[in-house]
Amino acid sequence: MKKALAALLTLTALFALAGCAGSPRTTAARTAAPEQPFCGSYTSGKTFSFDRRYYAVPEADGQMIRVSVYLASENVRVDEFRPARSMDFWGICWERDTYNIWTQSGDTGTRCYECRDGLWEEADPQRRPPSYIISRYDAHYRGHPELWDAMYVSPAE
Repeated sequence: MKKALAALLTLTALFALAGCAGSPRTTAARTAAPEQPFCGSYTSGKTFSFDRRYYAVPEADGQMIRVSVYLASENVRVDEFRPARSMDFWGICWERDTYNIWTQSGDTGTRCYECRDGLWEEADPQRRPPSYIISRYDAHYRGHPELWDAMYVSPAE
């Protein structure tokens, strides 16, 4: 029974991750693919820091999400953290001028993992993201696809 429940939770997490993975980055692409959910600035796919020094990959790891951070030049994992349950996770977003990573989840909300000495540690839970990082719940953007081109999204491949 426990194995069946774990398999069901993992499958649910994979469907949730697929929702924002590779979500279209432009209005034209999003308009052409209306089945893609609005994810704001967050993505559940591989994404790079502002200078492409690091990249992060969120992956389902049982009932949790594991975000692995890699040094891009060497393709070596330098850190990892587990920000949320798989079934509640929406995505990650790098700040546009630091190595801080923001996560968004249906149960824990928005959290910052601050880079300190090359390791990512959870910052104060009361901390709010910069104004350019848009929540998937932001009604102003959600209902206005013409604004999506101006919305910040971390660099992808």
